[in-house]
Amino acid sequence: MTQAARLPLDEIRRRFFTDQPLPGHALPSSILHSWQRCRSLGLPTGGRGGERLEEAALRQRREANAGWLEAARPALAGLYEQVAGHELALVVADSQGLILDESGDIGFLDKAARLALAPGMDWSEAARGTNAIGTALAAADSMLVRGAEHYLERNRALSCAASPLLGPQGQMLGVLDISGASRKLGETQLQALRAARGQIEALLLSEAARLGWRLSLHRDPRLLDSPAACQLVFDEDGRLLAANRAGLALCGLEPGDWRPRHFAALFGQSLEHWLSRHGEALGALGIGAQQASARLRPPAAKHRPAQPAAPSHSAPALDGLSAPLFATALKLLEADIPVLILGETGTGKDRLARAVHDHGSRRGAPFVAVNCAAIPEGLIEAELFGYQSGAFTGASRQGSKGRLREADGGVLFLDEIGDMPLSLQARLLRVLQEREVTPLGGGPAQRLDIRLICATHRDLRARVAEGAFRADLYYRLCHYPLTLPPLRERGDVAAIAQSMLDGMGAARRGIALSPALAQAIRGYRWPGNLRELSNLLATLLALADDGATLTLEHLPAALRADMASAGHAVTESALEQVLRRCGGNASAAARALGISRSTLYRRLAKKG
Repeated sequence: MTQAARLPLDEIRRRFFTDQPLPGHALPSSILHSWQRCRSLGLPTGGRGGERLEEAALRQRREANAGWLEAARPALAGLYEQVAGHELALVVADSQGLILDESGDIGFLDKAARLALAPGMDWSEAARGTNAIGTALAAADSMLVRGAEHYLERNRALSCAASPLLGPQGQMLGVLDISGASRKLGETQLQALRAARGQIEALLLSEAARLGWRLSLHRDPRLLDSPAACQLVFDEDGRLLAANRAGLALCGLEPGDWRPRHFAALFGQSLEHWLSRHGEALGALGIGAQQASARLRPPAAKHRPAQPAAPSHSAPALDGLSAPLFATALKLLEADIPVLILGETGTGKDRLARAVHDHGSRRGAPFVAVNCAAIPEGLIEAELFGYQSGAFTGASRQGSKGRLREADGGVLFLDEIGDMPLSLQARLLRVLQEREVTPLGGGPAQRLDIRLICATHRDLRARVAEGAFRADLYYRLCHYPLTLPPLRERGDVAAIAQSMLDGMGAARRGIALSPALAQAIRGYRWPGNLRELSNLLATLLALADDGATLTLEHLPAALRADMASAGHAVTESALEQVLRRCGGNASAAARALGISRSTLYRRLAKKG
């Protein structure tokens, strides 16, 4: 037997938490990387406590997730049969790790409640350390965590298996978990969870496919209707609406990272061309250098009207933004009240707009974004309102329907609306009032059904006072403005950074922040806000090897200098904050601050 195989888990824990080297493969890589993430955030092994959600708030969270919970009901019933009578619990949590419900053996449920494994409790990795629910969400992958592999000492009596659920656009919906006493659980339960997950995700994709053309791809034509087939859903213009896990991989999309994709860009021909040649018959499409059998099915909406999807009011992981702010934005949109988002450049106004669309009743309909500051003034009118053939010199012979009509039935996002030319504001106001648009060059007015989200970093009141923004348009948009706080005011920026890294695939690659880098991130003011942080993290990931721990040395030299000149050295107030966050554990606080325990003790002694 190897040294690693003989090394007891208690000894592995002792070495890890005293910063001693571990032999290779002492732990599963997914567990080791999770421990590293938890330590970088200063999470003490004794935990930080945590309050149970009030019953009314828990009821709201359940209602917010009702759409996928209803779809999951048959699969959950099958899973329950496997846990009943076996000292196991079936646990369902939302996309943020909050437990929504649990069922199973009464005796074990009582034990679980004493460990806070109960409805209304937060089991995200940031709150509970390494555990199947939180770590599966962080890694976007199924996870098995047994005994002392849990980061918190108190959870070593548990063994847990969990599998995360993805929605039709790769968004994280929640997680299914089976928990039991240590050694009571293993690969059998993990396989059952994966099977249930596949059943639920297939049902959700089928619902999304009612809105568009469903493309099935597989190298074996006999498997086009099997769960192994790649499934993609496109609208009539060839834009991707939904995909299963295999479809996301084909499109180069990570879970939680939905981006526009087009049929022609993926397959070298337009959807219209495919239909003209094959219709709904079996054909072949190129995937890379190989061919696969393919079949298209028409949208159900061609035969019967699709019912609008119920809005999902659960707040996605939005980089430290509060759930009430997201819920307010969604309620405004659902009530057909313009949503106006204010905030500094880089605070993620576009990310909030997209998330509100994706969780609303129009999430299967178009989301059309227009940056009013990025389009030349002479072209923005044609871009927004469309034009007839020959409307102006250089106009396309086919004309253009315009971005407003492209958003018909869905959501229009006007970014940087404070920079919209004054001459165009009157026309936009008329469209919002009359709900119809007339293209440049004449022609009949077209009825329009859109919901509107606007964003700007400018002070619109000041723009109105300057005469640069119409007062009537301002009052038409400014029903209930929402202000996004800058990144530096959103709490623990290191925790936000780790969450963003996980969303970029860092957890799956075993990449985590070092405690010293986490503290440097906390101390920097981030003048570029979320955009600056996101760009930095994406670059660090691109340069890092799998399994790497990101340190200060990985930062660009200029940024290291900026952090140093900004007073990155730990202040007394920062020391107190980290010590409180670590529950008074000096060793954990020293690791989080990137300093030695002796240095920490000297600072504490100076403070008396």
